[in-house]
Amino acid sequence: MKTKKINLTVFFQLLLPLSIALLGAGCEKADEPSEIDPAKNILGKWELSEIGNYPDMKPVDKPSGYKEYLPDSVLRECSYKTGNFYYRTYWIDSLLHEGIYRSDGYLVVTRYRYNFVSMNNKVELELHNAAGIFNNFVYQRLK
Repeated sequence: MKTKKINLTVFFQLLLPLSIALLGAGCEKADEPSEIDPAKNILGKWELSEIGNYPDMKPVDKPSGYKEYLPDSVLRECSYKTGNFYYRTYWIDSLLHEGIYRSDGYLVVTRYRYNFVSMNNKVELELHNAAGIFNNFVYQRLK
């Protein structure tokens, strides 16, 4: 009787690692989310949908225009009211930098912390090292 208990114990001790190995071999590794390149993700047209100071955000009912980030570091802003386009420059690294040259050639830069959300169809921007009446902006991607 003791030999049967010992044999069964040895059998189950060998069976457990083998079954784990077999079960694990059939599983595919889950697709890990790939890092999103913000320089590519920012491209396209964006319309302001919320504005405020987090957590007190208000929806924007009638946006005044849209921003279009172009691949050549040009930011084109369109005014719905006038139909005019305004051009700025931008670059993105750990922050989103938007700049405009003054008439004297001086570059004025506004910096934002950014966070892409909702399947990358929204971007949350927060003023970085600056104070404003509103510090937080949420933009919705336009199709």
